[in-house]
Amino acid sequence: MTIEEYAARQSAYAREEERAEKEAQTIKGLVTLNLDKDQIIKFLIDNFNLDKQEALAAYERVMATA
Repeated sequence: MTIEEYAARQSAYAREEERAEKEAQTIKGLVTLNLDKDQIIKFLIDNFNLDKQEALAAYERVMATA
């Protein structure tokens, strides 16, 4: 692996971590606003361009640690 490949991989990992943190904060905020699971999933699909499975996984991941 070249240094460029390594840097690209690290950058992609950092972006993924940042996106996951934004999703988590959004989900927590929506729960605070008393949105139900289906409303939150729809919000994630519409605003984070996730498919239903990805949105559901993000929701479950956050709720498991809440």
